[in-house]
Amino acid sequence: MSKSLALAIVGLSAIVSTAAHAGPPPQLLGKSVVVNWSETRSQRSGDNPDYRTVDASHTLIVYVSSAGRVFIRQVNRTKSGSGKMDQGPGESGSATTSRTASFDAQSMTVIGESIGGARRTTAKFDNSFTTCTATQGTGFQEGKTHVSISSITKKRVEIRSVVVSGVSCSIQSGNAFGST
Repeated sequence: MSKSLALAIVGLSAIVSTAAHAGPPPQLLGKSVVVNWSETRSQRSGDNPDYRTVDASHTLIVYVSSAGRVFIRQVNRTKSGSGKMDQGPGESGSATTSRTASFDAQSMTVIGESIGGARRTTAKFDNSFTTCTATQGTGFQEGKTHVSISSITKKRVEIRSVVVSGVSCSIQSGNAFGST
């Protein structure tokens, strides 16, 4: 089984999982988990019939308030500019993309669902919750492309492949939304 197919299966199975997830661990209260990565993808925008290669960088911030409420921000940057998508507790996200954060004892998983696929970001924490490592991947439904609305251009974007690189993770005190 190819690595991309395995990522697709793992990512999409996480979406349909009905298992209950615990809230954030108390060690993350009042902190932000920040995951950065780069990607090269094949995409087409708007009504353009031609796919092109796009290099992008992303920052995913998950802020856990002192009350345990989870706020999610994703910032996307390409040569066309930058844009962000915010999602607060109980919000469903945009018409084409919704993110869900789940936690267990030493990790956090954020699933970003969209039409035709999903993105999965996982952060694993050390015992003291002062450092983390992360992975990021995109899964596609069989025979589908990943469709969403660009936070940068506000146009429909259709992605057919993604190669992720340079994933990093950090934990910061306070709300890191102001730093993006």
